[in-house]
Amino acid sequence: MKTKFNNIYENYQHAVYGYFFYMTHDEQTAQDLSQETFLKIYLGLNKIKNDSNLKAWCMTIARNTFLSYARKKKPYLLGDEIIKENMAASGKSPEDVILQSEKQKEIHRLLLKLKECERTVIILRDYEGLSYEDIGGIMELTETVVKVRIYRARNKLRKLYEAVSENIKEIDA
Repeated sequence: MKTKFNNIYENYQHAVYGYFFYMTHDEQTAQDLSQETFLKIYLGLNKIKNDSNLKAWCMTIARNTFLSYARKKKPYLLGDEIIKENMAASGKSPEDVILQSEKQKEIHRLLLKLKECERTVIILRDYEGLSYEDIGGIMELTETVVKVRIYRARNKLRKLYEAVSENIKEIDA
């Protein structure tokens, strides 16, 4: 069991931490929630029947841990009010790095304006690369509903981004 847990931890620690960081934008909270999640995973290892969907299983536990935390301690994380910074890109010219960083910060700021369920589907699909089926399992939705939610969340994010871009153009003019 210990070896199985070590393999799970090695394979999914970055995905779990990344999910928490995108959801909270706080390193310490992301680390704390990751630890809590991996404790739950360790305690639930005997419940695993099929090893093929371990990532989906881990991310389900992570999401439930986040929802529990947010409901109890930080209800605003479930809404649309947080604004925090994100990491800059590397390996490009200084101008490109600054532009990419500003664009990423704006996208993450706008991502935080989405509802929790909208953020979650985008993060799980676009950042974690999970299948529609896995996302459906994590969120207890059908694949069709997942596809619709992703489509709507992306459109909402795109409209928010376009509105911000238009405001910047008006200010520059």
